[in-house]
Amino acid sequence: MPTSLSFKPWLFGLLFALFYLQALNLSANSAVPSRIAVLGFELHDFTQLPIPSAELARTEAAQTILAEALQTAGYIVVPNNQPLQTQANQGFGYLVAHPDKAAELGKALQADYVLVGRVQKPSYLFAYLMVQVIEVKTGQQLAEFSREAKGETVGATRRALLQIATEIPKALDKASSNNQEAKLNFIAPIYQKNTSKDFDTVIDDLLFAISQHNFRLTEQSTIGQAIAEREEKNFPKITILHFCNLTYAQALLEKAIASPLHMPCRISVRQVNNQVLIETLLLPNNAAEQAFVDEINQILQEIVNTGAA
Repeated sequence: MPTSLSFKPWLFGLLFALFYLQALNLSANSAVPSRIAVLGFELHDFTQLPIPSAELARTEAAQTILAEALQTAGYIVVPNNQPLQTQANQGFGYLVAHPDKAAELGKALQADYVLVGRVQKPSYLFAYLMVQVIEVKTGQQLAEFSREAKGETVGATRRALLQIATEIPKALDKASSNNQEAKLNFIAPIYQKNTSKDFDTVIDDLLFAISQHNFRLTEQSTIGQAIAEREEKNFPKITILHFCNLTYAQALLEKAIASPLHMPCRISVRQVNNQVLIETLLLPNNAAEQAFVDEINQILQEIVNTGAA
């Protein structure tokens, strides 16, 4: 006797959501898929009632449900390290309130994005599944999604999380587009010092400092002299020193911290009346790699300070 197969409406909706999510992600991210860390969900129960086992099961299952949905969509889901999450979460709701700390955890997990989830339960009749999307590179929250789940069943949780999962690619695509636009903008703070030292002495001291910090001079452009010779008249001295450290350059490019326009490093030296002005371009702040940025900026500042001392 033939057996008839019947799909429950919620199961059909689940399958449709997964296929839609996968198609959406593959069309928008056909290159290297993003690495996403889905953290364990935190239960925020405001009912002041004893927490039933069903609620604990729902909260525990939420991470797996969301991770599986994103993995089906083509993302690389980074395994979560619960002890590491517990260590990073300094108190109840800490990671929810501190996206920069969640980003640090994501960096340790080698993820591009971190999803911080919680089950917020204002009543025993329903709860809200809430997910924050944090970009590891910037430490910024890109989006926050919330869906209502009636009752305390895992099925209700699954439906709510699948709805959230279909929204996450849109947030990631928008962030990617914004990052591409930001890369077109050359942003670099300037560090400068004045000195009454002789111009040529400043150049000599800068060249010495550059070599002492294991950088190699790649070019020395005497722009002021070139203009004076072409125009056959006096022109203020202006020299640009180009220098590079390939180890730092490789790290900056691989970590996508700086634009290639930042390379090689440059120091401008120009005569301004009786003073010599020394300037260099520093790297812009980067929340995910701030320590590395500070290290390079400190070297550049020390080189300039040596020239001005």
